[in-house]
Amino acid sequence: MNRYRQYMYSYPHKTAYGPLTDLRLDDYKPRLMAPGAVNSLYFHVPFCEAKCGYCNLFSLAGQAPELVEAYLEAMARQIEQYQLAEVTFTDLTVGGGTPLYLSAAQLERLLALAAEGVHFQTAKPPIIIETSPRQTTAEKVQILKAHGVCRVSLGVQSFHDQELSALGRLHRRQDIERALALLQQADFECLNLDLIYGVPGQSEQSVLASLRLTLAYEPDEIFLYPLYVKPGTPLYRQGQRVSDEAYALYRALRQKLLEAGYTQTSMRRFVRTLAKEDVWDGCGFAEHTLAIGCGGRSYIDELHFCVPYSVRPAGCARILQAYLQKADHQVIEHGYILSPAERKRRFLLKNLLYYRGVPLKAYTALFGCSPLDDFPVLEEWRAAQWLVGDEGDYLRLTEAGLDLSDYLGPELISPEVQAKMEAWRDE
Repeated sequence: MNRYRQYMYSYPHKTAYGPLTDLRLDDYKPRLMAPGAVNSLYFHVPFCEAKCGYCNLFSLAGQAPELVEAYLEAMARQIEQYQLAEVTFTDLTVGGGTPLYLSAAQLERLLALAAEGVHFQTAKPPIIIETSPRQTTAEKVQILKAHGVCRVSLGVQSFHDQELSALGRLHRRQDIERALALLQQADFECLNLDLIYGVPGQSEQSVLASLRLTLAYEPDEIFLYPLYVKPGTPLYRQGQRVSDEAYALYRALRQKLLEAGYTQTSMRRFVRTLAKEDVWDGCGFAEHTLAIGCGGRSYIDELHFCVPYSVRPAGCARILQAYLQKADHQVIEHGYILSPAERKRRFLLKNLLYYRGVPLKAYTALFGCSPLDDFPVLEEWRAAQWLVGDEGDYLRLTEAGLDLSDYLGPELISPEVQAKMEAWRDE
């Protein structure tokens, strides 16, 4: 059994997307304005200092300040054309790329865009942002604080310089320690640190040493990512693949985190203080995300859309130029419209891989049936003790099932989506 088949952070994957015609955002905007709609805003910054050895995200390395300025202007045009003051948003996430790759002035401009023609539910909405150690400066941290950023995620990956080199990361341990000192001093509401396991040359001793150093900073969240090596990445071209030791390393890390008092909420996420939710109705279809920028995905009910996907620098550069030159951002040209059957799969995946599980009453209310009827494979997983739960309650993965998230999730991909993913070529 290959435990590490695919990370199912969304469904369907962007490689299943294709051309769309005769669609405009205004056709779907009433969904964002409907009673009970929960809308998130996402800003995508596709720029990095360097392309990491394992990175298969839409990003470009080492771009000139002038290109970044043009990109911010394009984001401003997109916001203006979307007329977002008509929609109420609950929160903002800024991802990448590396958002703090921007200069201090550009970072100010980026965060100011959220106040220009955008309407939030509260005067101080939750703002989440990603950063890397070398890009985390005192000036930029103060800008984040001034704009009300509440959660910062820092890509540590490892405290060992040799492992960082193997990953193609440019930062070193001293950069991590300097960045963490700045972030701790700023005292953000939530500090998240990312670690990677399965790095070439990594041992249980070295990965646990990185975890001990991580825990010393008492982060609110820790994400453990297995090293995936996908086609099109530098590590793949070097012949690297997922480590045979990855699962053993994961189990060792998981045990230490539980002993340190962290709670596991997914295969990757561990939290120091678990938010109390009396009733879990699941991640359903009242939640929408609207992305601004080149590379982020938007989700409005059955409609998912974004720019075309590429990993290769040439492809990313071509797509970025098309975004900069786009005259009418209202036009939706690339994405996926989920059928009722695919919406069931999405609801099941987004909830099953989370520790609270699938709320059966919510599933029945949405679809008029039970997931156990729609997906007979769930009974097989229950017989294998990967799944527990009964009608009227929740379907939850057991500890063994949660460990298998990257195996079980891909099992739920439909044949249609799988065929589109396999047919995708990075041009």
